[in-house]
This record gives sequence, structure tokens and C-alpha cells, in this order.
Amino acid sequence: MRRKSLCGLAAILWAPGLWAQPVPARELWEFPLGAVLEPAALATEPGSGLWNPAASALEVGDRWRFGVASLSTATDQSVSGQLLSAAFRRASGTTFALSVARSGIEGIERTDSDPTGLGEVPYSTTLLSFSGAKELMPHVTIGAAARWREGRLDGVARHAIAADLGVLVHDLPFRNARVAVSSFLWRPSREIEDRPAVLAAADLRVVGRKEREVRLGYSHNGINRGAWERGAYIGSRLDRLEARAAYLRTESAGRTVDRLRSGLALHYTRFVVGVAREEGASGLGPLYQFTLSSILR
Repeated sequence: MRRKSLCGLAAILWAPGLWAQPVPARELWEFPLGAVLEPAALATEPGSGLWNPAASALEVGDRWRFGVASLSTATDQSVSGQLLSAAFRRASGTTFALSVARSGIEGIERTDSDPTGLGEVPYSTTLLSFSGAKELMPHVTIGAAARWREGRLDGVARHAIAADLGVLVHDLPFRNARVAVSSFLWRPSREIEDRPAVLAAADLRVVGRKEREVRLGYSHNGINRGAWERGAYIGSRLDRLEARAAYLRTESAGRTVDRLRSGLALHYTRFVVGVAREEGASGLGPLYQFTLSSILR
């Protein structure tokens, strides 16, 4: 029965064999912690550059940025995630960022010879990231991150070190266009086992100007031997209020799921507060996210 419970969880997450992974819980990083409001490659809302180290770069005049994010689903087997981050820009123009993120699943019942529960099976992952980012030339920012990841499954806990690179091309003369590409959880020579991801996104201003604009874009996230997610998104800002929506298609193991992400962000002085929702997939129910970031000059 215990095996059946774990296999059921694997089916929900479309994961290829939890016990066979060198570091458990890799598939929990397929949930967009801190990146429901924005495409992962461009996500800056919590201020961490968790998904793309180049996105952690602070603008001229900004000294510190702090951010938190919380993600959760409301089902019997609920997924939850938390993110805490800080970024500091030096006088040289280089931004250093530190983030701690955790994701886990609750409600995996441990059973033996009968359906009676014997407690829960721990299933979680923690990711510690240290990154640096700098504008290499006008409109081009590069970043690099070193990551320590721990995964826990029942009584098993394993660790891994990863390194990622990211590029953000921003504020281009044509429609204020942006293009971002990054890796995520890349371990050289261990790509088959650890399944690194490639994240990409691009958008441009359709109408308006800064702080009063409408932007359209497209994002693509692909995991080696895992899920592929792609789709279009739209964002609109009117002074302090920002609204965003994305229509995404996920493909994995021959299955396709379409879903909608949407959310609002409120800009107030040096704070940005965001709430977002993603329609549920694979029986997990709706996913909700809260973000808060603050700039210090």
C-alpha cells in the first residue's frame, strides 16, 4: 500500500520514478514558485532571480531589494512552497543575490497491510542559491548562480550542487522589447539524471509607455526528459495596478494539459504586492501565489 501511495503521487506529477532519482523531489521545481505572475525567465516579482540569475540585477539608484513568495494548493495532497530572497547592488554595478526556497507535498499517507494511515511520508526539497548579475553592455545583462539542493523522500535525503547561467536583453529600442534565456539546475555530465531545464521568454510593448502600457509575450520552459511548457501571455500596467494573464500548454509523457494563469500586482511607493492563481492540472486543484518585494535606495 505504501508503494501504491507513492506511485499515485508520481502519476499526479507525471514524474518518472521517484525512487530512482539521485536527489529526490526534482519534479517539485516544475511548480512556478515566485513565477506565477511572470514567465520564469523574466520573473523579478519576489526580487530573487531564482529562475534566471540575470533577472536579479537591480537598476541604477536601487541599493537593496528584499522579496518573499508563498505558493500553495488546496487539496488532500497539497503542494506548498516558500521563497525568501535578498539582493544588493554594489557601486560597481554588480548585483549579488541570495535566496532560500522550499517546496513540499503534504498528505502522502503511509500505509502497511491495510488502508489505515500510519502517518505521512515526508517529501520535500530545499534550494539555496547565490547569484551575481551585471549589465555587460547597454541592454544586455548576464548572470550566474551557484545552487545547493536537498531532496527528502521518507527516510532518504540527498544533496547536489548545480550552476546556472542567464542572459536578459532588455529595454530594446523596438517596442521596449525584452528577451531572456537561462538554465535551471544544470549539473554538467548529469543531465540525464537531474533533468536540467532551459527557460526562455520574450515580450514587447504593444501600446503605451512605462507604467502605463500593454505588453504581449511568449514563454517556453523545457525540462530534459520531462515536461515542456509554452504559451502566450499579456500584461497591462496602469500606474500602480498591474494585471497579467497567460494561457499555457504543458506536454509530458504523451499527455497535454492547457491551463490559465492570472494575477494582479499593486505598486505602492517602494513595495510591490502580488496575488496570482493557476488553474489546477492533474487533479491538484487551483494553485495560489502571494508575493511581496521591497526596494531600498
